[in-house]
Amino acid sequence: MTVHDQGAKAGLRVLAPGLLGPVPLLSEQAPATPVLDLLLKRGRPRHAPNAQVEPTCLTGRLLTLFGAASSAPYARAADDPSWDRQGMVLQADPVHLRPDRDQLRLFDARHLGISQAEADALVQEVNAHLVDDGLRLVAPVASRWYLELAESPQIETHPLETVIGRHIDGFLPTGADAGRWAALMTELQMLLFQSPVNQARQERGRPAVNALWISGVGHWQPLALEPNRSPGWSRLCADHALARGLAMAAGLEVLPAAAPADQPGTLMVADEMADGMLDADAGLWTAAAARLETRLEGAFSALRTGQIVAIELDLCDGRCWQLTRGRLRQFWRRSPSLAQRVASQSLP
Repeated sequence: MTVHDQGAKAGLRVLAPGLLGPVPLLSEQAPATPVLDLLLKRGRPRHAPNAQVEPTCLTGRLLTLFGAASSAPYARAADDPSWDRQGMVLQADPVHLRPDRDQLRLFDARHLGISQAEADALVQEVNAHLVDDGLRLVAPVASRWYLELAESPQIETHPLETVIGRHIDGFLPTGADAGRWAALMTELQMLLFQSPVNQARQERGRPAVNALWISGVGHWQPLALEPNRSPGWSRLCADHALARGLAMAAGLEVLPAAAPADQPGTLMVADEMADGMLDADAGLWTAAAARLETRLEGAFSALRTGQIVAIELDLCDGRCWQLTRGRLRQFWRRSPSLAQRVASQSLP
């Protein structure tokens, strides 16, 4: 259990990876964020001892909060409502690997523009190759694919978000079955390279879908939330597939990310700033931060009136701030604003 899980109060918890960057942003470029500024200035820091030792990872934070062992079955449950939730599942996300000197750099599906027709055609080609291996690939949405397995492989993997934009060396699967899976992934890279779908994409100037990134193997099971992790949560506001799947397994009400977050017992996932951080895109980050500010205005009013008892801001890297009604009145507290923190990349 981390420090910022202990003694958490019922209210609103906001998971906001990437909120403090790093992004190439000047302070004058940042939007006005009075609510987020007060959260950072007057909120009580509840940071874990190893805060920022590991990079921001929403996947890992969600798994910890919900007490789940794997991501793939829950993400698939959200993406594929007709799935019977049986058997082992592995995420096998479509990516583009680009040579960079003597290494390969990974780019995820957000910038590949994969159509569902392209995804279906590529999956059909891959499945024809996998028929003798007892594996089956499915693409319930064009950008997220899943591999059905007869048994669980003995491998340790890294979530896709941890390797986006980076060289893949050091992030490849390890474990007793790593060699077999490395060979299989190499075979599939060769297959995808030769695919007519990718040839047509490249003729149109689009990057090839030339690899699969595997992670999160496991099987689906209902989740029972522990009070220290989820103090009174009853609803989720999120568009993130894994968050929605975990919440469904835990029996929470699942609402869109834009739903009002002014009710007690709400978990909100605001993951769009992470996209701006991963892409070093100041404009994308700024727009996402402005949307989060707007979404928190109702929650801030609910805190002032006592409708909710606390707002927690969790950056998914060990840093967390908790703002209560009492702390809100402590006007003498001073610390950098959101814009100042992001522009300077200063630590709290």
